[in-house]
Amino acid sequence: MGTSSWSAVPAAAVGLLADPVGAPVNDLLLDMKHAAAGQSYLEWVRFQRAAELHTQLVAPDEANDKRRLDALSRCATRIAVVHSIPQSTAERLVDTSIALRDRLPRVSDCLRDGLITVQQVRTIVERTDLVLDPDLQTSVDGDIASTLRRGGSWSTPRMRDMIDRIVFRVDPAAVRARRARARDARGYWFERGEDGMATVNSSMTAENAIALTRRIAQLASCVCRDDPRTKQARGSEALFCLAMGVAWECQCGSADCDAPPVPEPAAPAPRDVPGTSNTTTVIHVLCDLETAAGDGEHPGFLDGYGVVSADHVREMMSEPGTKIRPIGADDARLPSTQPSDPYRPSTALDTVIRARGLYCDIPGCNQPAWRCDLDHTDEYDHENPERGGQTTPAGLGPKCRFHHNVKTFSDFLDTLVIGDDGRAETSIVTPEGLIAPGPAFTGDDLFPSLRDIQFEQPTHAPPPADSEPDIEPTRRRTRLEEKHARRRNERAENLQKIADDAAAAEIAAAEFEAKAANDPDGIYDLGRIPESEAQPGDHGFDDDSDPPF
Repeated sequence: MGTSSWSAVPAAAVGLLADPVGAPVNDLLLDMKHAAAGQSYLEWVRFQRAAELHTQLVAPDEANDKRRLDALSRCATRIAVVHSIPQSTAERLVDTSIALRDRLPRVSDCLRDGLITVQQVRTIVERTDLVLDPDLQTSVDGDIASTLRRGGSWSTPRMRDMIDRIVFRVDPAAVRARRARARDARGYWFERGEDGMATVNSSMTAENAIALTRRIAQLASCVCRDDPRTKQARGSEALFCLAMGVAWECQCGSADCDAPPVPEPAAPAPRDVPGTSNTTTVIHVLCDLETAAGDGEHPGFLDGYGVVSADHVREMMSEPGTKIRPIGADDARLPSTQPSDPYRPSTALDTVIRARGLYCDIPGCNQPAWRCDLDHTDEYDHENPERGGQTTPAGLGPKCRFHHNVKTFSDFLDTLVIGDDGRAETSIVTPEGLIAPGPAFTGDDLFPSLRDIQFEQPTHAPPPADSEPDIEPTRRRTRLEEKHARRRNERAENLQKIADDAAAAEIAAAEFEAKAANDPDGIYDLGRIPESEAQPGDHGFDDDSDPPF
């Protein structure tokens, strides 16, 4: 199928209003609801197609595929480059499609019929993941689908509680341990903000968060009353100082400052990290010469963040330790390779290629360029470089390590063409020959002067090629085996918890009986048990007797 043509489909053909202008309010609301149901149907189509891709590309080798870049990874890469989404998102899409096909087919039909959204599908898939017995899977699938089809609205908590109730009734060991899962999901991530700002987030145990917060507050309080920063700003900078081992100082600027010195015995001090005593952190910032000189207002680029203002660039340039390295300041041609090795790019070419790419060249991948490998678009011919794959601006592009390995060890190809205007355009070709265009916006658009930098053509002979061929990394066991092992371990933990709770209940009952025997006239609150679950003796009296309270 070629370019999408949804806009050419008449609205009435899919049950929508032909002309919403002037339509009654209720008709507009119902039309929006119908459009949302259509979104669910189209998501169902995507899951169906992904499941079929899995059947064709993954299932035949899944049980024995121990390659690190296994069939599922390569299947997901096809999806990722066509949709221009991250690899991890594509793999989750495949996993969800398999779950809908194999263990939740009736829930899948609810998505098809517009009864639920794709976000609710993900909740259902996740919270039923540990139901392993096929008969129990069928029961859970049927119960959830029947509940969804009886009508009514669903909020996120109600959907979650409904699923957990059904799973707990059918298979208690499949109910995920909330605390253990939350603890295992703790993480750290970076979010791009606006106007040159960013947010660093971390999820951790409550006790660790409290300890960290108190340590930050303790350091942030080591200022005098004339420090100009707000309390929140001091906390932000205190966290940075603690993490980076930077000295903490009051910023009042007064010679009479009475702030306590840091570090002191009672104050927090940075912790030494092994192996970092002689290392530095390098942050790459790109800008044109006019902005650097203070004569221009063209924005710059902060690797790992994105576009920043000219003022922000100049502010970073004024920081202590900043090194400024102009490239292409004159018309002289720059060396394209290292003097001793025409395979490896010169520092200048390395910088230009990363500045031109900004990120990994593969569609959907957002790995910053300075965290990528530089890959020869055409394989470098060590025996005769002139036959192709030379280290030149027309032959290199940044690729993250994952996508670099995908290209090296699979049949994915990429192309790089320098147009008549000097702009580099890339594309990737799947093993079946489908061409996905590369990024639409690159450093060529942000810094057009990159196209004017000229490099010399490599002329010297290469060193002897490495005689050892590239060997594709493998797994200790297949991805399928790892998934089954994870599920078995989590179920075992849940079963153990159920057994421990039952044992604790028996001990409590024995202690109660002993206490009741020693004090038969005592009054005890045994808690309320739902009548539907009550058994003879649950209330401490026989069924044919009146309760004593």
